[in-house]
Amino acid sequence: MALKKIIGNHSTKMLNKSWDFWFDIVCKDELLSVKKKIKNFFSIPYLKTPYVLKYHIIDENGQRLLLRHELLLYYLEGNILGINYFFDITEKEKIEDYFKVVNNTSKDFQEKKSLISPREKEVLILVADGFSSKQIADMLFISNHTAITHRKNLIEKFKVKNTAQLIKKASRNIEL
Repeated sequence: MALKKIIGNHSTKMLNKSWDFWFDIVCKDELLSVKKKIKNFFSIPYLKTPYVLKYHIIDENGQRLLLRHELLLYYLEGNILGINYFFDITEKEKIEDYFKVVNNTSKDFQEKKSLISPREKEVLILVADGFSSKQIADMLFISNHTAITHRKNLIEKFKVKNTAQLIKKASRNIEL
C-alpha cells in the first residue's frame, strides 16, 4: 500500500519495465549516482546488511519526494532474492531543512560546507555507508589512490584523527 501511495497507479508499468520504470521517475540530477550505487550493490556478492540510498523521485502528480531506499539480498535455496524497501521521508527532509536554516548559520558551519567539493561529499557519504577506499574507487570510477587522498583531505579539513571521528563530526554538520 505504501508503494502504491508513492508511485500511484503505475504498479503495472513497474512490473513490466522493472528498473527502467524506476529510473524514469528518479530526479534527473540524481539519476547517474543512483544507477551507479544500485549497480554496485548488485556487484558486491556477499553484502549481508541493508544498502541504504536516499534520493528524490517525481510522483505521478509531479511532486518531488525524498525516498529512503533499502536494498537487501537474501539467499534462498540456492537463489538470490533482492528485496527493496521504500520509505517516503519527504516530511522529515522538510523538517530537517527548516532546522538547518535556523541552526546552521554559524560561520564555522558555512566554512566547512564550502571547503568540501562535490566529489569529496560523494566520498564522505560512501565512507559513512561503510565502503572501503577500493570499493569507493570502483563505484566512482577513480583510482584507489585518489579515493584514499579524498579520505585524507576530508580528515584534514574536519581536523580529526581518523575516519570514525570524521563521520561523527561530519554527520553533525552535513547530511550524509
